[in-house]
Amino acid sequence: MNRQRIIGLAGLLGLAVLILILPHSRFWFAALVCTLAPGYLLERWLDLELAPLVRPSLWIGLSLAVWPLGYVWLTTFGLAFSVGMITFIAFGLVGGVVWRIWREGEQPWVLPAPVPILGLTLLIVSFAISTRISHIRNVAFPPWVDSIHHATIMRVIAESGQVPYSLRPYLPVDNFGYHWGFHSTAATIYNLSGMSIPQFMLWYGQFLGVLIVISVGSATIGLTKSPIAGLAAATMTGFISIMPAYYLSWGRYTLLAGLAMVPVVLLLAWVAMDRSDRKGLILLTIAIGGLLPTHFVAAGFALLWCVAVWLGRDVWSEQRWRVLGNQAAAVGMAILLMSPWLALLISEIQPAGSGTPKQLVGGGYNTYEAAKGLYWTWNNLQIFLVSLLAAWVGLLKQWRLVLINSLWALLVMLFANPVVLGLPYLSFFNNNIVALAIFLPISLWFGFGVASLDQGLSQHLKVGVARGWRAIRTAILAITVLISASKMHNVINDGTIIAKADDLTALNWIVQRIPKNARFAINTEGWLYDVARGSDGGWWILPYAGLQVSTPPVVYNQGTFEYIDAVEAETGWLRNASDKPPSELAQWMRDHDYDYAYATIDGKIFNQAKLANTPEFELVYENASVAIYLRK
Repeated sequence: MNRQRIIGLAGLLGLAVLILILPHSRFWFAALVCTLAPGYLLERWLDLELAPLVRPSLWIGLSLAVWPLGYVWLTTFGLAFSVGMITFIAFGLVGGVVWRIWREGEQPWVLPAPVPILGLTLLIVSFAISTRISHIRNVAFPPWVDSIHHATIMRVIAESGQVPYSLRPYLPVDNFGYHWGFHSTAATIYNLSGMSIPQFMLWYGQFLGVLIVISVGSATIGLTKSPIAGLAAATMTGFISIMPAYYLSWGRYTLLAGLAMVPVVLLLAWVAMDRSDRKGLILLTIAIGGLLPTHFVAAGFALLWCVAVWLGRDVWSEQRWRVLGNQAAAVGMAILLMSPWLALLISEIQPAGSGTPKQLVGGGYNTYEAAKGLYWTWNNLQIFLVSLLAAWVGLLKQWRLVLINSLWALLVMLFANPVVLGLPYLSFFNNNIVALAIFLPISLWFGFGVASLDQGLSQHLKVGVARGWRAIRTAILAITVLISASKMHNVINDGTIIAKADDLTALNWIVQRIPKNARFAINTEGWLYDVARGSDGGWWILPYAGLQVSTPPVVYNQGTFEYIDAVEAETGWLRNASDKPPSELAQWMRDHDYDYAYATIDGKIFNQAKLANTPEFELVYENASVAIYLRK
């Protein structure tokens, strides 16, 4: 056995031992295998001859893409992912990785990068992991509104093993066209993790938060051929920019997953079209195909990058029409790969003014004015000014990439604000999401500037001085990581925390003691327009315990008009019921067939003190901040 094989197998063995001693070892095993192994095997099979530090972006993006592709075609053929099948596939992937590393051992072993670069890489990944774990310490449930419907969709997939074309039995929503790519991969890992749904979502979301740091940095290395540039971009994404770490406060898991996949498209669109073979085209097709059902806007970002690359680089080459044809072929094949779901999605599109998320155009929520506060947060303003300076420096050695990135940002802004061309806003491509994703082009500009500065100084300095410069720049970036990471102890906005530890205890009691056909009335308040949200842990009863509640997850508005009207009539009454006495609350529950009330110490409608010792309600459970009452 040669040195390469010994190092590779020893590394795998060390990783296996680490997983076994870590808390939640089943989660770590499933997450690492499902989000890295498929892409690793694909990338090694269709070797694009990229530098070792460039490859992780491919492993991440392709792995997150193949699961949605697998789900859509198994569902199309009437099959499903069972827990047994997922377990078999996971261990098969491990076997494939071991076999591939054994094959790689036939080649002489060399360090993938200089030792200082490898050390800085390890520092960034370690701090990305530690900060993301610290962000969910003492958090019992994923915060805010989106987390509830993501948990519901994930539960549907985990139990059915198929694409969630229907949300039954939890919601009477059929022909469900919502993007479900994140949820399919999450459900796959969840089925192997041994965790509860809230706990899993917290950990998997933070795991994605680490993957996006690696993905951005790795792809930037591939674009610039500069490891220090990739590490700078990863530092911006991971520690300097508050986004995407702040997504935790809003439960923006689908956007996080989508943006973790975008860098592989950035890289492939840049390098794959120069190849005479079809390897890069195959990988680009898979990446775009899996990105489409993961997040609409993230897919739009990726496709607009392809346009920017062609306009900024390939339109001037003699091969411009071949390159454009290859890009069009990759997009076309990706659409074919997702055609069963896209056909349903297109069939559900409704005209403007229908008042549902299924309409294609319109909506005041999409405007620049509505998102202006997000665009110009203090953090965004700071990193934008830094990126402008970096872009100016980048023009010296990385001018084409700087201009293409600028063109990309311009196309994205134009697509989000078509009103400047006299066109209506698109309902699915809104300024809010663009403002949340602005860290991505900023990270690229930052990386391009660092690459240009590093390459320029390295070329013009004497050998000894250049070596000293490389040590200085590495130390500066390491210090930046340490300082920035130390300031990221907490990113959660306390105002977005809906459910807490006492809610988890109450929900576990519900799972054990309450009949499966029971229905709960819960505290409710307004969210967006006529759509209401739950205001405490009672809102988690549906995804956690599988029981119906008076305020369902907000994806109820993907249902029929009759169902939407019925839900909004009930939630509309509840939103104005804070002053109703227990007798009226009980009568309303009787009229609408609700058996139990989930009351909290701060509940504005169903309050522990209000319902206590009343003839209409019987206390069946109580802890420090939650009480459950049976309607008499």
